[in-house]
Amino acid sequence: MQVTAAPGRAPGRGIGPVATAAARWMLAACAAVLATPAAARADGGAAAVAGNSCPQRDGDTSRPRIGLALGGGGARGVAHISVLRKLEELQVPVDCIAGTSMGSLVGGLYAAGVPLDELEQLVLEADWKQLFDDSIPRRERSYRRKQDDREGLATLGLGFGRRGLRAAPGVLQGERILSLFQRKTLHVAAVRDFDRLPIPFRAVATDLNTGQAVELGSGSLAQAMRASMSLPGIFQPVRIDGRVLIDGGIAEQVPVDTVRRMGADVVIAVDVGTPLMALDADASLLQVVSQLTGMLTVGNTRSAVATLGGRDVLIVPELGEDVATGDFARAAEALRIGREAADAASPALAALPRWRAAPPAAAPVPEPAVVDYVRLENESRYDDRVLAGILDLHPGQPLDAGHLEQATLRAYNEGTFASVTYEVERDAEGLTGVVVRAREKPQGPNYLQAGFRTATDFSGANETSLRMALLRAPATAYGAEARVLAGIGSEPELQGEYYHPFDPQARWYLYGRLGARRSTVPVFDGRGHRLAVYEAQVASGLLSLGRTFGRYGAAEVGLERSGGEAEVETGDPALPDADVDAGSWYAQVAVDRLDSLYFPREGHWSRLTYRRSAGWLGGDARFEEAGFDVLAAMPFGRHAVQASLAWHTTLSGELPLNLRHRLGGRGRLAGFHYNELAGQHYAVLMAGYSYQLASLFRRSAVAGATLEYGNAWENRGDMRLGDGIWNGSLYLGFDSWIGPMLFGYGRRAGGGAVLFLEIGKPW
Repeated sequence: MQVTAAPGRAPGRGIGPVATAAARWMLAACAAVLATPAAARADGGAAAVAGNSCPQRDGDTSRPRIGLALGGGGARGVAHISVLRKLEELQVPVDCIAGTSMGSLVGGLYAAGVPLDELEQLVLEADWKQLFDDSIPRRERSYRRKQDDREGLATLGLGFGRRGLRAAPGVLQGERILSLFQRKTLHVAAVRDFDRLPIPFRAVATDLNTGQAVELGSGSLAQAMRASMSLPGIFQPVRIDGRVLIDGGIAEQVPVDTVRRMGADVVIAVDVGTPLMALDADASLLQVVSQLTGMLTVGNTRSAVATLGGRDVLIVPELGEDVATGDFARAAEALRIGREAADAASPALAALPRWRAAPPAAAPVPEPAVVDYVRLENESRYDDRVLAGILDLHPGQPLDAGHLEQATLRAYNEGTFASVTYEVERDAEGLTGVVVRAREKPQGPNYLQAGFRTATDFSGANETSLRMALLRAPATAYGAEARVLAGIGSEPELQGEYYHPFDPQARWYLYGRLGARRSTVPVFDGRGHRLAVYEAQVASGLLSLGRTFGRYGAAEVGLERSGGEAEVETGDPALPDADVDAGSWYAQVAVDRLDSLYFPREGHWSRLTYRRSAGWLGGDARFEEAGFDVLAAMPFGRHAVQASLAWHTTLSGELPLNLRHRLGGRGRLAGFHYNELAGQHYAVLMAGYSYQLASLFRRSAVAGATLEYGNAWENRGDMRLGDGIWNGSLYLGFDSWIGPMLFGYGRRAGGGAVLFLEIGKPW
């Protein structure tokens, strides 16, 4: 008898999470693909002959073979766990499983022998926000990538390659999710035939080019589950055996046909799909498109359900409006509703055969093995030695899933790889190997970048700048990078730069930069009174040689030449114009272990610099300067404290106008406007506090305060401890993808105050 646990499905609650809406929007572009009949299938490489993949696991050939078909539905698929638990309670045998999307995750892990208690703990305790974030903590990125933060440029997901202008194939690659699957299936990583798992299994995906349902029955179990969950427009498609695969729900939302093809005589089908919305004539275009694509999914579900016979069981958890596709935070609610649906289906389930003996025990997870060999399948422009250096994987290491995850994520976060994945294999001699596959982004190697900066003090002072850049990476097999940048607005600029590592580990590098920039520089007298604001137009060039120290620091020596002129923009017109003509050499050492450059909660950053004019480089200015900067942060739960010291002084001579130090803004005397103070010497001591309001993809929204003491001076003899100015600030900030967003209030001793709003990297 067919039983439906929840015959009435409540209409949806509107568009649902952003991820769901975006996925469905992208699915609209696949309408031609979806027009292919859902019944069309492609064999995904199953080792066993169809019909022989579902033997009675207890050896009782007198009973029917029972297969489980678990449908897709995102977070709604958590309800599958409760259905599995009911089957165990009733001792209903499950001889084979097929899963689509979230059903492939739950079904694949269960088929691999992961206990239900562990599965339930996974969905309840997993940090789903982090799982949908492929980035690694800033502290763990390479030193070169950390410097990108100071440029304030975001990669747009567009690039130029051999095929012209292309966009990224998905918002997320799903590297961290894949790593989770690999970690949870490490004990069966060497099993390449899914019929040899504790429970025979199939993951259902969709061929992007044909619309066919692809039944994945061999290869990497983790990759198969990841392919089955590849929501178009959200996750990048997965390539397996020459096919480009996306979410299996497009072709077969509830894989009844697949489990029948495996040989099941009785099918237990669980449908957790998102119901259609209740729309009216005022529905938005996005809602209409979402509804149309939802109809396609619902349509193939109805076709599958229509094939169920009298002995089959259909379970439809009444998730309705309670749990949407992206509501992973409501996993407990999904489990509860799943239990209710399983309880309602108990009479029909109890009528099925039971285990002749106790169910087989879950497959034990063995002790970590040793990696006998590492093989790279490098489909990028990088030299194999570059990839090997980033991964830091060596024969003889323990087979540690956590280490493998960090290694592949570290490589992926270099920014030019479309994916970096690993598989564990066992060769004919019984040796355990790690196979790492790296693919470059299809929209490369020339990437479009953009940066935006706007600031106002709400009193008429406004500054805005828009920067666009074209980055080529890699430009050589060792990872060289070239970038051309143009900026318009308050401080227009044109700049070209080139970074060239000399070895695969990028320990030694050459860096060059040429550019021109127009900027404003305030000038003060010896008592701190502003005399004028100069507009400086400067062309400059820089060439440096550097040595990195792991991912955390670098030492650098270089030459710099600049030339131009500065004219009085506001102030006493009698003041003379100034030539900006200088040549110098410099040396610096820097260490960067901050979790965030602008709103740090943990880590430290320090830099020691020395610069001296060189007459042989040309230029009129003669000077010598030194400086020291240090910033440290320490978290206490959501709370964090910061402390910093900045000290810069001109030891001799006089700095050119364009090299004068400028102060003002949060952390740099917040009671002054940005660039309101300038001088050849300055010192600022800061103590700060911040509270993390929220965190989104490792980016924090914070509320905080600072207390600062310092000043800027024209003459070194005027630098005295008692000549500083107390400043304080209160602010709200967000470390966004386009740079810091900051709204705050600063005040200084004596009554001066500033209300400020800033978006984008500081000047």
